[in-house]
Amino acid sequence: MQEVGRLVCYSVSFVNGDTQSLLGQIAGSLASLRRFNRSVAVVVFCYGDAPPRLARLCAEYDGLLQLQGDYARRLYDLSPRGWSILASYPVLHKFLNHAWLAATSARQVLYCDCDTVFRADVAPLFDAYPEPDIVAREEVHSSRSPHGPNPGFLDEPALNLVAASLGVTAVPPFNSGVVLMNHRIWEQLATLDSWFIQCAWQLILGMSVHPDRTMSSEFGTVEGFAEARRLASPEQLARALPFPSTNQWILEEVATWLALGALPALQTADFSPADVAQNGEFTATPPADASWTVCHYYSGNSDTIAAWLEGTIASR
Repeated sequence: MQEVGRLVCYSVSFVNGDTQSLLGQIAGSLASLRRFNRSVAVVVFCYGDAPPRLARLCAEYDGLLQLQGDYARRLYDLSPRGWSILASYPVLHKFLNHAWLAATSARQVLYCDCDTVFRADVAPLFDAYPEPDIVAREEVHSSRSPHGPNPGFLDEPALNLVAASLGVTAVPPFNSGVVLMNHRIWEQLATLDSWFIQCAWQLILGMSVHPDRTMSSEFGTVEGFAEARRLASPEQLARALPFPSTNQWILEEVATWLALGALPALQTADFSPADVAQNGEFTATPPADASWTVCHYYSGNSDTIAAWLEGTIASR
């Protein structure tokens, strides 16, 4: 790859889920990014076979399509007993691209989920947060959320107890939809692949052993998690971790926080909502008045943000 100082990254897998919706999201994100910045380097990591449209999008928006191989095989290498259950969960790959980044000359990396949209040049966002190792928005419904905590969505005291049981630092929970990394922290993160997947597997086992504590009709469940204990060794079952949420879909985030806790002296910080919006915050103003650089709007709001961008819904 060419010499780069700053890099915007996406990571996708087309093994599970709605391919067309995912392609539509990444097309919208790339188009909005390039509307305001034509020069920042972009890479799209892809697990599994890349749809032809993805290659065309990368070419159209001057992004590198980096094929990362088979998602299930990567998980098998890291968790021979748990890979089939882990592979039913589609986003663990977001944490598994750091070795590739370590081979580049990048100094700052901005990871974005596909359900993101830009309303300004991304360069000032890099400029505004150069000091912490990792910068992201606080996790929605955490104690730091301006919208108020929800212990059902995230039980932070329970999360802290899990971190203590593993002997790692309790990292302030953050949303992984838009994450800025500095100081080439990905070189250290590349050493944590196995630990990250181990944390994810132990959390799934905790759900499997105590499904009554981690299931909610409000958030839904992930297919296959209940079968995990059948595949686990006795030693793995003994290390099962209580999952600190009734939302099984935030598994990747919880495992990320626990994995990062293994890094000594990690420095984290929160994006200002004025710079990075999330969830339905974009509806606070009309599109022309949005002051933020990027919004992680969440896939459940896809129709709402499409209408917002077209100016057909009123702001709150």
